[in-house]
Amino acid sequence: MTPLTLSPDAVLRLCSQPGFPDAMRASAAAAVNLYRGDRILNALLSDRARALFPHIVLYLHYAGPREGERGLTVGAMKDMCVRLDLCSPGRCEAMLALMRAVGLVAAAPRQDRRRRPLVPTERLMALHRERWGGQFDAMSAVIPAAVAYRAALRDSSFVRTFVRELGQRFIAGLRLLDGAPELEPFAERTAGMVILFSLALAGAADRPFPPVDAVPLAINALAKQFSVSRKHVLTLLREAEANGLLRRGGAAMDAITILPRGREALAHMMATMFIYMAECAEIALQAAGREGRGADAAASLSA
Repeated sequence: MTPLTLSPDAVLRLCSQPGFPDAMRASAAAAVNLYRGDRILNALLSDRARALFPHIVLYLHYAGPREGERGLTVGAMKDMCVRLDLCSPGRCEAMLALMRAVGLVAAAPRQDRRRRPLVPTERLMALHRERWGGQFDAMSAVIPAAVAYRAALRDSSFVRTFVRELGQRFIAGLRLLDGAPELEPFAERTAGMVILFSLALAGAADRPFPPVDAVPLAINALAKQFSVSRKHVLTLLREAEANGLLRRGGAAMDAITILPRGREALAHMMATMFIYMAECAEIALQAAGREGRGADAAASLSA
């Protein structure tokens, strides 16, 4: 059984599937529902770093010394954060301390006093299963095998291989915005992507997604929802306008239209994410000794 292979052609084929707009809508809604704005975290790390940091925690935990990694330690995290240009060693250490304080990682029993390994807690694992599950639910509209991937999240061996596959590809250079560099301003700014998703979700449920028509714009409400300033939202929108992604309008500048360039970039980014996750999940499913239901349909996107 051939796993899904991420390529520009596969991205375009997925974008053309009849169920893809519904999958995009569900994916955006899941991301917005799970986003937690926090002014302290906003000051500590960018959104991109905050999203990637716990994934690197899990990757180091599951890769471990057996594969040439040092396992999950403060030193290994610092090295990886610098290597991937996520944050400075000092911010990395502060983020790990915060994760320990809120019960997301804990000290592991150790035999070697020279090493001070950490382990992810069940709370962190539950948060990730929820996030991954929401995306698998969304992408099942176009990749039927995602139903099996969702069910497999209860299997620790599946999760271990899935995390390692995700991490290996990211470390090797895969980025979700490779096919949608126009969205970089949203990805690099605090709450940028979820603000864009919220604007897209403001369209009517029975209309295309992302919406073609103008949708209401409430800057104060967005700022409050995502724990950012009104100025921050305005700066983000102005930069997106300058890049031809959005256009503000309305009598009181209280409406916004996602332009074709913005709609296409959103589609390419989400299709890349779906295929990336499906490719890793299919390998993990097979490694766990489970049959990926609907994998033939998924593999056809790569044919």
